[in-house]
Amino acid sequence: MIKKIYAGILLLCILQTVQAEELNCKSDYPKIIAPDLELLGQQLKNNDYSLMQQKTHPSLINFVGGEEKYQALLKFAQNTIATSNIEIQNVESSPPLYSYIVDQEEICFVPKTITMKLNGKVIKNPPSFMVAIRPLNSHQWTYLDGSGLQKNPQMLFILFPNFPKNVDVPFKIDAGK
Repeated sequence: MIKKIYAGILLLCILQTVQAEELNCKSDYPKIIAPDLELLGQQLKNNDYSLMQQKTHPSLINFVGGEEKYQALLKFAQNTIATSNIEIQNVESSPPLYSYIVDQEEICFVPKTITMKLNGKVIKNPPSFMVAIRPLNSHQWTYLDGSGLQKNPQMLFILFPNFPKNVDVPFKIDAGK
């Protein structure tokens, strides 16, 4: 009987360790995710989308119709920013809020705030988030901007069909406002 209890406790400890090893968002945030997001923010200030192109999760690229169409979309965004009176001042991120295992990926929500200058006036946007995603066998993170998911939370389930349906998108925008 004691051997069975010991074996059960040992199994629970092993399973807990495996689960802990699978969720790396919080531990990877300071050394991988935050530097990635800081570099993405620096490039956005310069209207440079090259790292964004490299670090975008494939689900979005597939959703818009492939690599060529995604590049065209980035070019459109780049041209829009270049011809507008919008200037990205700062992009700040904070440690992740939630982390989930979905299929063979870890998906976590990283709070962010963007400060921009519009027609000479500095505006701090409401809190938003980035979605950070990595394959479970890797520490190579890719990202999605969560601002579109705030306005259309169902998009999360289109990009990740097996994402838990009972999860609220952080900083959800009330459609009635």
